[in-house]
Parts: sequence; structure tokens; C-alpha cells
Amino acid sequence: MHELGIAISILDAVRSQSSRYPGAHVRKVGVRIGEYSGVDTESLRFCFETLVKQDDLEPLAIEIEYCPAGNGTRGDELDLSYLEIEEPEIT
Repeated sequence: MHELGIAISILDAVRSQSSRYPGAHVRKVGVRIGEYSGVDTESLRFCFETLVKQDDLEPLAIEIEYCPAGNGTRGDELDLSYLEIEEPEIT
């Protein structure tokens, strides 16, 4: 099940990118997955949610955009598309 490895890589990327925003909390990560990428989206979601429950990033959510081939997409995408970040309150 390589989806577990992909979920771990996504969390690593979230940590890396979020370090650029000290004190902020990442709420959601968007991922684009092409139809020819060989990734089972439900398995990825399950692995991701299971890992997040055991992590300081909880309650991080994942949004998966399935990309069929054609209309400007290759179908082999596996990309981090965005992070939704909540900035810390300034008092």
C-alpha cells in the first residue's frame, strides 16, 4: 500500500511549508491526483486521516482533487496544490 508512503510525504511537505509561517496552524491541504497516477484516493484519505490522528497537526484535513486525463491535464498528477493556513491572533 504505497498510499501510506504518499500520506507520510504529504505530512512532511505540510510541515516543511508551514515552517515558513511561525505560529500559524494548517487547517487543510489540497492534493491533485491524476487518474493514471496509480493512487487509490480512498486508501490515501484513510492513511492520511489515521496518521493525522496521531500527530500534532490534528485536525488537519485533506481535500483530494481527482484529475481525469485530458482538458489540460496529463492524468499522472500527484501534486500538493494548496495549504489553508490559519494565522495566529495578534493581541
